[in-house]
Order: sequence, then C-alpha cells, then structure tokens
Amino acid sequence: MKMKIFWPILSILAAGGIFFSSSIPGEYSGNASMRIADWVRNFMPIQPATMNFLVRKGAHFTVYFILGFCVVNALKYHVKNKKSLFAMAWGIAALYGVFDEIHQYFIPGRVMSVRDMLINAAGAMAGVAVFFLGGKIWLKYLSRNSK
Repeated sequence: MKMKIFWPILSILAAGGIFFSSSIPGEYSGNASMRIADWVRNFMPIQPATMNFLVRKGAHFTVYFILGFCVVNALKYHVKNKKSLFAMAWGIAALYGVFDEIHQYFIPGRVMSVRDMLINAAGAMAGVAVFFLGGKIWLKYLSRNSK
C-alpha cells in the first residue's frame, strides 16, 4: 500500500477511534479508567484519584499525539512548506480535539473541558514536532553514513 494512501487512512482511523471512545457514557469510561489506574498502581503507589487523573489526561495526550503524527504524515505529500505543514497538521489535530470535547458535552456523564482541549492540542503538537525532529535526526544519520 502506498504511504500516500496509508497515512490519510490511519488519520481517519485514529480520529474515528477518538470519536468512538468519546461516545462512551461517563460511567463506563470512568470505570475503564479506574481499572487501568488500579493496574498501574500495582507498580507505583499513587493515590487512586491521582492515578485516575493521570491515566485519563495521559490518554488525551497520547491519542492526540498519534493523531498529530498521522495527520502530518498524511499532509506531507501535499504541503511542501515546512512551517505551513506544521501549522496545518497541528491545527487540524488540535481543532479536532476542540470539536471532540464539544461532542462529549452531549454524552451522558461526560463533560466538555477547556483543560482537555489544551491537553489535546499539546499532544497533537508533540506528535507533529516528533515528525519534524525525527526527520532531522534521520537526515543527519543519512548524511553521516553516506560519507
């Protein structure tokens, strides 16, 4: 499969996964988070409420990191200017995070949170930044090994 097709499909799947998980009512979502938090607490003695908070916010950051990384890879074939590519990829992923938080407002037991919007945007920015940083490291590696 050509990468030009792979990354947009992966971006859509990531966005769909986020939408699906955001559609789960708060009671079930909270229980799932607590199970993960309890499992992690077996390795790190942290208060349950604190661990649950870290798990939930870490999940926001992680899924938007993945989305940002996928979106920048999807756009790299169409946007040649690096600054524009960074801004567009981050903007699309971060804006999706805003709309997803608005979507959660309508789900029973879920809330729309500005803090989560910011965490989503930070995760998306980190995913896009890793793309650019990884590219610089890769080019440096190639130039060193071609001599």
